[in-house]
Amino acid sequence: MGINYVAVLVAALSGFAIGAIWYGPLFGRQWMLVAGPRSEEQPRFNVPGIYALTFVLSLLAALVMALVMEQVHATDAMAGARIGFLLWLGFILTVRVTEALFNGTNMRLVMIDTGYRLIWAVVMGVIIGVWH
Repeated sequence: MGINYVAVLVAALSGFAIGAIWYGPLFGRQWMLVAGPRSEEQPRFNVPGIYALTFVLSLLAALVMALVMEQVHATDAMAGARIGFLLWLGFILTVRVTEALFNGTNMRLVMIDTGYRLIWAVVMGVIIGVWH
């Protein structure tokens, strides 16, 4: 069967569309409030560089998800959604909350961010599962 690299590409790109909605009209204002203003001491963002690296990392995540789905023979939308949810639950949520506990990060911020990652992982799984 193999990996469908077009599905991997579309799954990776889906995170940008979901992020635009999640951090825009849905939770943008709340995220800005809990993230707080940036201090003068923090360096300026290299926005094109951040988006480029984010895309590479999203591609890597989508490829790993496709490899996991291939191993467990998850070849439809429901199986993809389930794998996306389980990977989020076992690795994204647990790691992010643990980091937040030790770093003293505002839990509202963590919930907004991990909520985005939940939708992102499930949608990626569905895309890869449907196009398998």
